[in-house]
Amino acid sequence: MRTPHRLALTALVAVLALAGCSGGSRTDDSAPATASPSSPSPPPASQPPSPPPPSATTETPTPTPTSSTTPTPPPDPVMPALHSRTYEQARAELARAGVSTARLKPGAQHKDVTVPRDHDGWYICDTSPRPGAPVTAATTVTVRLARDFSDCTTSFNGYLHQENDPAHTP
Repeated sequence: MRTPHRLALTALVAVLALAGCSGGSRTDDSAPATASPSSPSPPPASQPPSPPPPSATTETPTPTPTSSTTPTPPPDPVMPALHSRTYEQARAELARAGVSTARLKPGAQHKDVTVPRDHDGWYICDTSPRPGAPVTAATTVTVRLARDFSDCTTSFNGYLHQENDPAHTP
């Protein structure tokens, strides 16, 4: 069935008239209507109503609820460069970097050297993890120590003294 264009247009105008389309303004039906002397008189019936002032048609946006997001944890601290520092300096540097010093494990750089209990003045030759690597809460930080910093570069197959190397033949 084909609908003539005039009939469709007439039906549209009728629907809009029944819906009370008046330019999109909203009124508060809960407030009592009062006439004030300063109110303009209604327009004559032969003229169409004038549009409401812009402030009457402006609606304030309703704030949308924000989703509750879990705050992201801070990134893991990064292993600082500790080479050539003393054990005591390294402990302070790790604390400043946010790494727990409880996870710090000292060890000897050489197989024939025993690290004493008081090793605060010993020098760091190597670290694990390497500088720049992330240090998680479960990471153990291992430092290899030598009594003198010059001993860090001396090694005879992992021994400080050549005569202690089993592969050495005099």
